[in-house]
Amino acid sequence: MKLYEKIRDYRKRVAKLSMREFHKKLVDIFGDKALTYYSLCRLEKGYRSDIRLTSLYQICTGLGISLKELKEGTDQEESKIVTIIKNSERAENRYFYNEKAIAEILSSSNIKFLTMELGLTPGGATKLEEDPVGIDRFEKLVIVLQGEVLCHIGQEKHLIKKGDTLSFASNIPHHFENPSKKIKSRAIIIQNPKSY
Repeated sequence: MKLYEKIRDYRKRVAKLSMREFHKKLVDIFGDKALTYYSLCRLEKGYRSDIRLTSLYQICTGLGISLKELKEGTDQEESKIVTIIKNSERAENRYFYNEKAIAEILSSSNIKFLTMELGLTPGGATKLEEDPVGIDRFEKLVIVLQGEVLCHIGQEKHLIKKGDTLSFASNIPHHFENPSKKIKSRAIIIQNPKSY
């Protein structure tokens, strides 16, 4: 079975949602970051063979299943013990905070944590984020690869430079910015457990 066929079948047979109802559910959950109705239709008809990880995350969330469950029994089922994400594939898994702040997901979907590379052009900043408060402790580790990153964690501000690391409980409101007017900054962010 193809992955797009399973998505369509699961939506209709198990979730018992029309395409419009499913799209509305995604909009309720993800707001203006939700997949468009047009994109959902194209995905379910198999017009896109390379479904982005962020799109699959939304679909799984909307259907209430894990990515592993969704891929089970399809041509996308992962049976390898190692997953390689090629540099050329990273662009498919980009998250745009805005034109000056872009994150690329580096980790595969079958692990419990999220790793991404954050690029901030001079003066760039991410939006305010706050991971869920729940039974798990959400944590982030930031490793600066280039330039400087000003980390706003709750009411505190911490400037970290190339080679520095910072970790914190990520259910505290936070965002990152590049205070430089000339130099781009890059950082690896590891989030455990993953939450988009």
